[in-house]
Amino acid sequence: MVYSIPRDSLAEMADDHGGNIQKINAAYEIGKAKMAKKTVSQFLGRPIDYSVTVDMGALKELVDFVGGITIDTVIDVNLNGQVIPQGHHHLNGDQALAYSRMRYQDPRGDYGRQLRQQEVLKQVAQKIQKPKYLMNIGDLMTKFGQKISTDFTADQVKQLIRNYHQSSGEIVSSQLLGKTA
Repeated sequence: MVYSIPRDSLAEMADDHGGNIQKINAAYEIGKAKMAKKTVSQFLGRPIDYSVTVDMGALKELVDFVGGITIDTVIDVNLNGQVIPQGHHHLNGDQALAYSRMRYQDPRGDYGRQLRQQEVLKQVAQKIQKPKYLMNIGDLMTKFGQKISTDFTADQVKQLIRNYHQSSGEIVSSQLLGKTA
């Protein structure tokens, strides 16, 4: 399950002090992945067993690693010199990064950005299950080193890939919707 939470959602930070309410994206800055995981778990009222943190630079490289992704966009995207007009496009890493980061031109704002991010991640997950990528997953994890962090062990990642790689076409995604304050 891929679940997007608006970055500006107010949440109590899951620390020992209590009463520390901030935008949920502050949890990572305060206590890195461990704090973000605890805060999101508390916010949703659901346990989160494992987490993966992907640096945006790694997303760009992952898209390039799998030979790009194909999208259909209903809006024009223009960010950091990357221009993607409405329509059907095959994107490289730089273009996919711009596509997944732009939010101010999207009439849906952060919600539109979340949907595009989910689309990019789903496509990468579907492509990475091909044998030519699966066989090199260890090298890929080494290559990205600090750009991707997780509390999965290397053996757990290999087991997940081995046991669940064919279910990547069944990735379910959703987003938390709220009201502006």
